[in-house]
Amino acid sequence: MQRPAGGEALLAAGLLAVAIYSVTGSLDGFGHVEGAWVCLLTGGTAVALAARPPSQNRLVGTALLAVGVAAVAAVLVITVTPFSWGELRWLAERHFGMQARLVLGMMNNALRGTAGGPDVLATLEVTLNQMVALVGLVLPGLVLLQSMAALAAAWALYRWIARHPEGEPLPRLREFRFSDHLIWGVVVTLIALVVPGKEVLRDVGGNLAAFFGGLYVARGLGIVAALAAAAGMGGVFAALLATLITVFLLPLVMFAALALGVTDTWVDWRKLAAKKAES
Repeated sequence: MQRPAGGEALLAAGLLAVAIYSVTGSLDGFGHVEGAWVCLLTGGTAVALAARPPSQNRLVGTALLAVGVAAVAAVLVITVTPFSWGELRWLAERHFGMQARLVLGMMNNALRGTAGGPDVLATLEVTLNQMVALVGLVLPGLVLLQSMAALAAAWALYRWIARHPEGEPLPRLREFRFSDHLIWGVVVTLIALVVPGKEVLRDVGGNLAAFFGGLYVARGLGIVAALAAAAGMGGVFAALLATLITVFLLPLVMFAALALGVTDTWVDWRKLAAKKAES
């Protein structure tokens, strides 16, 4: 809606109507939570764009501010209303549990009459139940990560639609970084996880770990992409090779990316690689 041309105003109004319908339509309890979060994130985005215009090298910071404002608002809403964190977890487990049942039903039809089918189904059921329980525990942290991705998609869509868009395009993965001060979020996360006592601290620590862990993994992957580009590795072959390595060595790749992302706070691997390339 910022300085739109005629066609852009109509398209923006249509997108706004779709968004309003998505948060006010016939929804279950979890759907209402999703709609409420969309509203809070929209408000957080408006505040962030006003307080921190998304100029060059500030897009990630603006998005983090928007998510942070929305998160603070969500905590205040839950604090002052009858809705509780326990109810949120229950709604999430019910919602994703129903989706898991659908997956099990489809797999049951596909494996019916096959040798070893019951064993596969039993293993899949245990895995899905564990995943549903985990999502119920760290849903807020996962939602914050999804919100960062949603804001990136929205910004890319805005710059594609608008005739004269403001701000800068999204950075490439190899340029992805954020303020080094966020390392204090990792420190708070570790304190919440290791301090003995109340279970609420472990819940907070788990959600912070999901959020900051995802951010630093993305930063680590950006470092890998930058180092690969500096070494002359790129193109379709390099992308396919990286995909295969990630699929078969996912835990190792995630841990290595997390380590690179966190240590980049002090080392700045991309700057170090650039200096070595110049020398």
